[in-house]
Amino acid sequence: MTTVSPTIPIAVVLLGGNTADVRSLGVLPADTLVVAADSGVDIAQQLGLDVHAVVGDMDSITPTALAALAALGTEIVRHPVDKNESDAELALRFAVKRGAQRIVLVSGGGGRLDHQLAIFAVMFIDDLRVAHVEARLAGSRAYAVQDGSSVTLTCNPGDVIGLLPFGGDTHGVTTSGLQWVLSNESLRVAASRGISNRAISDEVTIAVASGRLIVTVDPPDSSEGR
Repeated sequence: MTTVSPTIPIAVVLLGGNTADVRSLGVLPADTLVVAADSGVDIAQQLGLDVHAVVGDMDSITPTALAALAALGTEIVRHPVDKNESDAELALRFAVKRGAQRIVLVSGGGGRLDHQLAIFAVMFIDDLRVAHVEARLAGSRAYAVQDGSSVTLTCNPGDVIGLLPFGGDTHGVTTSGLQWVLSNESLRVAASRGISNRAISDEVTIAVASGRLIVTVDPPDSSEGR
């Protein structure tokens, strides 16, 4: 039976998606709470991870697979199919309630577009303010920064960095370690100014005074220019 401390600082939350190239997800933190949002158990198998809890409406996982997980001691947290929250949101809230201070949200990419876009929305839910959230979407990374907070990222020089306002204009954006530096500037939600920046250092910092910002990181070969 798999056991885990009821309070753990790091959690990996697994979503569904394409599992054809799990190597693009990179090395995940070890000895962490692993939470699968419904069909996220498929990626867990590909990554060789033991799942401590499955959260969701269970509409994308077979009863046989669910019974097998329960037999191994996996916690099953079932929600109604007709609900207001996505399985991803429910899994993230579960991880925070278990005390996670850092969450790595993993998706293989692909699938329904509304589900993919909703990932960025749930990264800003109030419960996650107590945690540092990193989303790994296939080979890409995404981070949520908002209202007087900052994020410091370890990058490779040449990595493509995107600064995308979310839900409205973002103000007081200040960066270091980027080719095109911003100093207490505004990024408009209805513009594309923040895309295709580049890391020139192995450490990049982005701070936001007000508003919400999605920071994306991609390897250089995924860039097609500004």
